[in-house]
Amino acid sequence: MKKKLALTALLLQENEVFILDEPFNGVDIQSNLVIAEIIKKLKILKKTVIISSHIVSTLAATCDEIYLMKSGKIIKKVKQIDFDTLENEMKDFTVGNRIDLLGLK
Repeated sequence: MKKKLALTALLLQENEVFILDEPFNGVDIQSNLVIAEIIKKLKILKKTVIISSHIVSTLAATCDEIYLMKSGKIIKKVKQIDFDTLENEMKDFTVGNRIDLLGLK
């Protein structure tokens, strides 16, 4: 509820630039959908929206570019057309064959 209230207050300010830190974390599915639609509307209104998030699928649905950071430095910039490639690279790096090593049956 606090996140929804903070977002509402932010939107009432009519800023040109919005910085959202993990806007999709800790909210229910309906709120995720509402937040994504708000971001899309802000883009239509030519507003700049900067989102910090670890949820690649939600970023892919709302962003034009993703900047990957490590230790506070931008290490990669990816345009929307290459989001799938980025997600696959991240899966290979973080998961790799670790799931197979579990020997799940």
